[in-house]
Amino acid sequence: MTDLRDRFRGVIVGTAVGDALGRPVEGRRRPRLDYLDDMAERFSFFPYSDDTVLTVALAESLLACDGFDGADMARRFAEAWRAEPHRGYGRNVTAVFEAVLQGLPWEEAASRQFGGGGSYGNGGAMRVAPVALWAFPDLDETVRLATRTARVTHTHPVGVEGAILQAVAVHHALGDNFTAAALFDDLDRIAHTEEFRTRLKRLAVCVDRDDDECARLHLGHGVAAHTSVLTALFAFLVSADFEQTVLRAIGLGGDTDTIAAMAGAVAGARWGHRSIPAGWSKVENHDRLVALADRLWERTLPEGQAPP
Repeated sequence: MTDLRDRFRGVIVGTAVGDALGRPVEGRRRPRLDYLDDMAERFSFFPYSDDTVLTVALAESLLACDGFDGADMARRFAEAWRAEPHRGYGRNVTAVFEAVLQGLPWEEAASRQFGGGGSYGNGGAMRVAPVALWAFPDLDETVRLATRTARVTHTHPVGVEGAILQAVAVHHALGDNFTAAALFDDLDRIAHTEEFRTRLKRLAVCVDRDDDECARLHLGHGVAAHTSVLTALFAFLVSADFEQTVLRAIGLGGDTDTIAAMAGAVAGARWGHRSIPAGWSKVENHDRLVALADRLWERTLPEGQAPP
């Protein structure tokens, strides 16, 4: 049985690994995977994108503030972007960050996007994995906190719900007795937008068929939350281990770094850090990511108990 600390590490490192390995082929419809061997030979480490940068910033905000503080989280996101704008940030979210750095309250900055409708992109979902660790084992708190962290940048109901469903998937995968049936029950109970409710039915069909083309056509592989969150979950549900999950996620094409990051988070929760292939541990800042996961895990220890 995988121990909980190893699973926490798997969530954080798994996010970064999926992100880093998917990044070079982002935008391709059916990427070939032979580039991964070349990466392992040519690079001393695998750089990740904004997906992991914001995942780390979210976790560090929760730890520093002992819970959710929207102003602190928005500031950390904005400062991370300002320090390294080359990480692949979308143009709309950088406008939010610019506004925050200029002093606009984060709630107003986020709600301005798309004429006041808010973003329904997958940005809230790609970084949400630490929420499941912070709230573990409380599912209701996972949902509440995922909602709040998403709204720092994504206020459209679909963008928010994407973050919720991804966090719920990580929550379930952390459990000792994971079953797809129990996960589907909770996703069906929690999902309210038509976009996700429709695709949850399609997800069940694609998983039953174990069919990547079904996933591409009927779940999608784009940057919108409803065209990527369940695609990542498909890759996890049809795979037997961490490596297979990430390879399936990348092979689905499209927004490969984010889809693989989300799939890697769920797979890391299920099979743990030790399940990540040794060659993939060359991900950027690996030791820092492990230490961050350990800080989140230490919160699960009984009060007064020192970590082993």
